Amino acid sequence: MDWVSLSEARRMSGLRIALLRNGGPSPWGQAARNLFEIKGIPFRRAARADSDPPELLEEWTGQASFPVVAYEDERPRAGWAEILLLAERLSPKPALIPADARERALLFGLAHEICGEQGLGWCYRLMLLARILDGPSPPPETRVFARKYGFTTEAARAAPARVTAILRLLADQLQRQRAASRRYLVGEGLSALDVYWATFANMLDPLPRELLPMDDGLRALLGAPPAEVQSALDPELQAHRDFVFRAHLRLPVEL
Repeated sequence: MDWVSLSEARRMSGLRIALLRNGGPSPWGQAARNLFEIKGIPFRRAARADSDPPELLEEWTGQASFPVVAYEDERPRAGWAEILLLAERLSPKPALIPADARERALLFGLAHEICGEQGLGWCYRLMLLARILDGPSPPPETRVFARKYGFTTEAARAAPARVTAILRLLADQLQRQRAASRRYLVGEGLSALDVYWATFANMLDPLPRELLPMDDGLRALLGAPPAEVQSALDPELQAHRDFVFRAHLRLPVEL
């Protein structure tokens, strides 16, 4: 599937997903792609090109972050939950949100703990930013990125405990499902929660190089969580990540 520029994508109809390109395995973008691919919904991939005006993404979408999902002339969507709801509306089958109201609420609550502000991805990025900013000459763009995540020394210090608590919460949920003879994290079958966990788990423990090709420096940075986080990475959770990728997602991962 070819890439198009943001300028081209803005003029197109249909479904377009604006993504970071060659920037490592951004879990928010990877998760968005995975949702639409599982549902078999065709889309065009867009990335910022040299010919795109610097302010184009914000002018088009009202914000400056990736991913962004645009469908026809509807408002572009950037939040993980609104992207999921759009995917579910465009193709109700296979359903990635449980029909049961209680399980639906559980999915959105646990998904926020992975994808949302102060969630797993957010807090692990704070931890990575702390390591980069403590270096001898952090790149200027890192400080801009840090402001986006509300980086402070206090927030970075609190992040490992938050990540640890979320990992233990997910491990407990998986055990509850297994005790009920269920294979997935919520409900009876694959849900968006499994997709989010599988995708975001690569931040903490990337898949092998042949399945997830990335820069060696980035791999070393991502795959070295502190001891308290490493101890909370339940082997069954990691095995579940591997199962979801093998059974449902694209391998090798395309960055």
